[in-house]
Formats: sequence, C-alpha cells, structure tokens
Amino acid sequence: MSSFPRTSIVPYIVEQLSASELARHAFNVFLITGRQPVVGRLVYRALELNPRHPAALRYLSDFLNAPGTEPFSAVVLEYALSPAVGLDKAAHAQLNKLRFFDMWTWGYARHKSGRTQLQQDDFADQSAFDIDGAGYCALFDRVLVPAGSLHAAFTAAHTLCGAMSGLLAHPQLGAKAGLNEALHPEQFIKTNAYDAWLKSHTMELDALEEEREKLGVLPTL
Repeated sequence: MSSFPRTSIVPYIVEQLSASELARHAFNVFLITGRQPVVGRLVYRALELNPRHPAALRYLSDFLNAPGTEPFSAVVLEYALSPAVGLDKAAHAQLNKLRFFDMWTWGYARHKSGRTQLQQDDFADQSAFDIDGAGYCALFDRVLVPAGSLHAAFTAAHTLCGAMSGLLAHPQLGAKAGLNEALHPEQFIKTNAYDAWLKSHTMELDALEEEREKLGVLPTL
C-alpha cells in the first residue's frame, strides 16, 4: 500500500482524493463513528474511480452488511474474490477470511463443537465448521440471479450504496425506491448533493484520520 502524505494542514476537497484515500477515510469513519451515510459516499466514490480496489470492496461489503441488505454484501465479496477482479494474494486471503467470518455471522457456518461464542483463533481452521454452502449460495443468488451476472450484481450493490448514502436517486420513486430498483442502475441519477459533496473540504475526514492514528489502529487493507 502506498503512503498517504496528506494532512489536515493542506485544504483538500473530496474530489481530489484517490480511491485509496477515500477507502482509508471510509475505514476511519466506520471505526470511530460506525455505519454512517458518509461511509457509503466514500466507498461509492472510491469504487467509481477504481471498481477493483480491494479495501473499497471490503468496506462496501461491510457497509451493506446490515439487516435486509446482506445478500448485496455477500455479492460484493463474491465479486471481489472472482478471477475477473484479480486481487493480489494478500488481499484475496483477507477477503476470503472475511467471507468465512460473515458466513458464520449469517448462520451458514457452525462450529462442530457447538460453541457459539468464538475467538479469532477459532476461525483459522475452517475444517472445524459445518458449512451450509447451499444456504449461502441461496443468499447471494437473491441478487445474482435477477442481476444476470456477477458484475451486474456488483453494480447493483454499488448503486444501492450510492442511493443509501444520498449520492443517487430514482427520479420517479425517490425515497420509495426499494432494493429491487438497485438491480436497474440505469434508472438512477446523481443528485445535486453528490456534486456538492465532491466540492466539500476534507477537514472533518482529516480530523478522524488523526484520531485513528492516535488510537494506533491500521487500516485492514
């Protein structure tokens, strides 16, 4: 990963940030304030710039990992791990571990000991789990099948992220647009809020960056 020389001393605007910088800021916001719309904005923009960025893909999956949108979260991981994306070995290994952990949290992997309270080391041996592969496939098929392809399913997840964070809107349905509408990304348009956000300064993001550095926490990818 390249270094990030920017600091809060220099006034930048969001539009100037690279995909890596946007992904790092998304990690900071998620770490310090939780799942906020700004996380979705940062991730959406990062993947608009680079749809194969490993950290941005990971945080998109995290952002969508919430009740009702888990199938989209799963689809993002499947897309990220596909040969078409071509992640390097280290990033692929990290996202593969995340997928297995998510399968456990969603109930598609159960430890053979019967324990439900597990430590990080417990996930190192996947053979110690009973896997409901069919159930997991049925989960992401809720998006994959109607989308028609893995890339189209990812595009739907990316669109949903943009809509959830206020960067995209359905001109006819507005806030009433449901999850199924995300399967038709061509129906969404960028909002005025998107342009305004791109022109906004990064001071608040830089402050969270400094706070994360004080905590001594490194980005996951």
